[in-house]
Amino acid sequence: MSAEILLTVEEAASRLKISKHTLNRWRVTGEGPPFVKYGPRLVRYNDRVLDEWAGKRTHGSTSEYGRESR
Repeated sequence: MSAEILLTVEEAASRLKISKHTLNRWRVTGEGPPFVKYGPRLVRYNDRVLDEWAGKRTHGSTSEYGRESR
């Protein structure tokens, strides 16, 4: 991960246009993007992985919703 950009929770939430609270909740429930945890309070999100995760949630209609793999 030496050349990859790691985002803070605040930066990742801003990039996804969601609240920090929502991102934290998603992390607990497993609904959110993959994250890197360095310690009890140090969480980071890889910018490339975050973009890939968000891209997999692009839909053409509401009937497609729910088919994505988590």
